[in-house]
Amino acid sequence: MAKIDPAKVRNVGIVGHGGVGKTTIIEHILHDAGVTSRLGTIEEKNTVCDYLDEERDRQHTITMSLAHFEQDGSRIHLVDHPGYSDFLGEVAASSALVDGMVIVVDASAGIAVGTDNAWKYAERYGVPRAFFVNKLDRENTNFEEIVESLRNTYGSNCVPLVVPVGDQANLSAAINIVDGDTSAIADTVEALKEQMVEAVAEADDALLEKYLETAELTPEEFAKGLQSGITSGNIVPILAGSAAKGIGLKELVAVIAGNFPSPLDRKVVAKTSGGEEVELKVGPDEPFVGQVFRSIVDPFVGQLTLFRVLTGTLKADSEFHNVSTDSKERTGKIFLVLGKDQKQVNEVGPGDLAAMTKLKNTHFGNTIADPGVDVLLPEIELPSRMVKLAIVPKSRSDEDKIGEALHRLAEEDPTFEHYRDENTGEHVIRGVGDMQLNILLDRMRNKYHVEADTQVPKVAYRETIRGKAEVQGKHKKQTGGHGQYGDVQIRLSPNERGAGYEFIDAIVGGVVPKQYIPHVDKGCQDALRKGVISGNPVVDVKVELFYGSYHNVDSSEMAFKIAASMAIRKGVKEAQPCLLEPIVKIAVTVPEEFMGDINGDLTSRRGRILGMDNIGGGKQVISAHVPEAEVLRYSTDLRSMTQDRGSFEMEFDHYAQVPDHVAKEIIAAYEKSKAEGD
Repeated sequence: MAKIDPAKVRNVGIVGHGGVGKTTIIEHILHDAGVTSRLGTIEEKNTVCDYLDEERDRQHTITMSLAHFEQDGSRIHLVDHPGYSDFLGEVAASSALVDGMVIVVDASAGIAVGTDNAWKYAERYGVPRAFFVNKLDRENTNFEEIVESLRNTYGSNCVPLVVPVGDQANLSAAINIVDGDTSAIADTVEALKEQMVEAVAEADDALLEKYLETAELTPEEFAKGLQSGITSGNIVPILAGSAAKGIGLKELVAVIAGNFPSPLDRKVVAKTSGGEEVELKVGPDEPFVGQVFRSIVDPFVGQLTLFRVLTGTLKADSEFHNVSTDSKERTGKIFLVLGKDQKQVNEVGPGDLAAMTKLKNTHFGNTIADPGVDVLLPEIELPSRMVKLAIVPKSRSDEDKIGEALHRLAEEDPTFEHYRDENTGEHVIRGVGDMQLNILLDRMRNKYHVEADTQVPKVAYRETIRGKAEVQGKHKKQTGGHGQYGDVQIRLSPNERGAGYEFIDAIVGGVVPKQYIPHVDKGCQDALRKGVISGNPVVDVKVELFYGSYHNVDSSEMAFKIAASMAIRKGVKEAQPCLLEPIVKIAVTVPEEFMGDINGDLTSRRGRILGMDNIGGGKQVISAHVPEAEVLRYSTDLRSMTQDRGSFEMEFDHYAQVPDHVAKEIIAAYEKSKAEGD
């Protein structure tokens, strides 16, 4: 493979809502470029980018996929992305590392949640972008209406550059209004052309001055100004076509190759180990610096680590330094990726999206660099994991294998995690959405042959006391030989909220020998940890040991530990016990039209509204305190209430007393399960 001038490298994310035609666009582009000999379709389950069994079965993309082609001395990398919110992490993982985005919009559906999500990440990382209005061959589509909607939603800097010829069933072509043959649309093109030329001129002071003087720009000036405007974000070109009919795709590729920024236009900022911010020079002869954005487990070559070259050149069979883990790795073989296939190359340079195999200590988000280079790239921000389930293996053999299987899934998808909840003892999985978790569990079953059930996770309730009690715990048992004897008297009282357990030794005169007092303390802690009224730990309690008795022969450490445990169980019940529940602080972002519904719903969940904040773009953020038990499945409910346009983040805030009527239900359920267990 010939060495490519970095100025002619492009890498572009193809993003947008699910079902808008992103995979089909890439399929046609690859076929037109001669990369594939046969045109695949979603329906026939033979596209380059949707190659996983789960994608073929569901007929939609669920993981990002790489493709590339070379044309006229340029190398263009394309990244296909899922469009549904459950897989937003795939968009987040690459957004920081691509040099451009094409946001695909379905002309028959208009702006959707995936459109907003793509725009949000492009804005977050300052990624240059363009819109491609697809499916203009469908009934009830209108390019002008879509353009107006895009401009109203995302700004007047969204300007048509490629427009359709004909509409709906009569769609016949798409033409670049600046350098294409516009004779077929001569009656409408002049106003559009003037609008685009003005936008280009306004993006560059020198061009603006000339345009004001002469009212025109040369083709070279226009091309330079368009690229400058796109790179700066001052211009967002709107393109048009139909991927299914192959209309508008050549024009799309021409804009990507001719007007989108190259890797040399990118500003790369990193930090040294001392925390100093530095801007890296970008070029093939500079020291190599790259970042990992994905891992894939391939059945034939093993684990593939996908990375972006920010600057410098990385050669095969060389060494690099993982700055994030401070470890040394060998590159081995380097590949350019085309769906499920890999093409081995000798080196990769600025802008290339490539893969390595058999790396031991290199993972998602890691900065990799030439040995001796000490810079760390910014972390890649991922969406919050708001959906969690408890997972239970179906059999003993599944139990032995489930940890490794989940670990492998987490390595491939950084928005997925699993852990043992120390409060409830459950094995918990977490992700961005229900569909994501369901697909990962399918993959665990199909790929790693591990079966598991899931259930709503338990809530980490706590018990505490509101009053005081003075009780005795006496353990006396006579058996053959030595008996058992331990006798303690304790006072229980509430401790400050969050202060935890406090043990006070108030023994006078040795009525409980010193060697037994630590075991009284241990017996109290063990009993409190197991809970008394609901099986949940008792917290924020003071225990004062003030009296007791012992037997010279029959007393033992164990006897006093048992006596202390008996006293705790009795004392908690007499000290006005109550239940505490975790309260989370939730921030719900929704379009303004859903404000009333969301406020009402949060209140019905025993929530307390803290405030509302207008963040622009027709959206509000509602903050509230809500019991965790009421929002365990909130992700699904919120999407249903807001047509998938709402999002939220939450974090633990504090514990609060459970209302009596709710506490009675929890305690009754515990007593029933305990009786059934007995």
